Amino acid sequence: MILLIFVCLAAFLWLLHLLRADRVSLGLPIAYLYLLLLIHLPGAFAHVVGYDFLVNSDLIEIAMRFAALGSICFVAGVWLARSSPPGIPILREADRHRFWWFCLIGGWSCIYGLSPLYEIPSVSAAVDKGGGIWMLGVMLGLRAAFQRGDRKRVAIWLGALMVYPILMLLLGGFLSYGSAAIIIVFSALTISTRKYWQAVVGITVFVFFTLSIFVNYYHHRDDIRNQVWGGAPLDARIGSVVDTVRDFEWLDPTNRMHLIALDQRLNQNRFVGLAAQRIQQGQVGYLEGDSVWEGLLSLVPRALWPEKPVFSGSPQIVSKMTGLRLSPTTSFGVGNVMEFQINFGIPGVVIGFFVLGWLIGTLDLKAAVAEGRGDLGGVILFFLPCVALIQPNGSLVELFSGSAAALVGALVWNQVWKRFAKKTSTIPKRAAGMSA
Repeated sequence: MILLIFVCLAAFLWLLHLLRADRVSLGLPIAYLYLLLLIHLPGAFAHVVGYDFLVNSDLIEIAMRFAALGSICFVAGVWLARSSPPGIPILREADRHRFWWFCLIGGWSCIYGLSPLYEIPSVSAAVDKGGGIWMLGVMLGLRAAFQRGDRKRVAIWLGALMVYPILMLLLGGFLSYGSAAIIIVFSALTISTRKYWQAVVGITVFVFFTLSIFVNYYHHRDDIRNQVWGGAPLDARIGSVVDTVRDFEWLDPTNRMHLIALDQRLNQNRFVGLAAQRIQQGQVGYLEGDSVWEGLLSLVPRALWPEKPVFSGSPQIVSKMTGLRLSPTTSFGVGNVMEFQINFGIPGVVIGFFVLGWLIGTLDLKAAVAEGRGDLGGVILFFLPCVALIQPNGSLVELFSGSAAALVGALVWNQVWKRFAKKTSTIPKRAAGMSA
């Protein structure tokens, strides 16, 4: 198990070195691999440390073999995508500052201002994925502020970054969605940091801090969700979060409660290992591409096929392959490791992660090149579909349908930005003509 953990970490360091070689990247492959390892490594670590009281360590080890293999294949796919890069783009002048705020305000408008559209099939998916444009604005603005050493703007963009996670916690009771957004935004900083060792140290500190936040949230989440789901007033919800902060504890590997938290919620390995064991024992068979086919069917808009028998989410697959009865109030994603494995075994893991790495690596590279060349509308076209693919705990249905919806949203935002940029660029000229 320890060796498998080190293999995963080595793959992550290889990816970091690969992307920092020419720094033509927004760090999106880093975000994916980080989130993938986040749902596998903490649970494995908990079993290494707490081997004397945590059970089913054999299942964890089985799953970690697939996770380690998938990590290596993912990085190999990213490497292939960058094997013939277009060269370091020459930075061209563009109205980047205005673009950052356009992305931020536009994304917030989608998420918080277009709620009626969420009732319309197909349109709701495009609006939802299109709302992720706010992360692009914060990512680029925060990166520029750090590069310039502008503490004031760093604080402003960090404040903007925290709006979504805090609202998700207070309005939905969930930490995962907000944390994923933070990881996606911060991943760009791992590329722009001057020294490689500074990036490694920063990531290490970030891991320790986020895991500490998680174990504290885990032990208070029932109270937080009872307040949120019970319709408690905002001050009561804030009080529950304040109680979590007041009782804050740093992650302690000797604390059994902390290890149990990691094992319970950051341990996708249990599902993966149990499914693999049941397949080996003949209790259930490989899906042989069934869920892949469902992913392809999900590309058909529900507006054109209202009776489409494919839905986002994956509790039925997890329950079928593991034999477990899962709580309807808790999210249980099948995850990329498990879904690739239960379809085609080891070949599925190898090919699936290699292709996924190539896709995310290609989109990330094209987005970074477009940003450097000042093609800000082009950045949107590659960024949003790429972010939609960063769902290591999701299903192929979510990856396929999400990326398609994100592309539609990106096409719309690209046109909106072009018109907005053209209109605002003519304002000074008109004003100057009138004053003359």
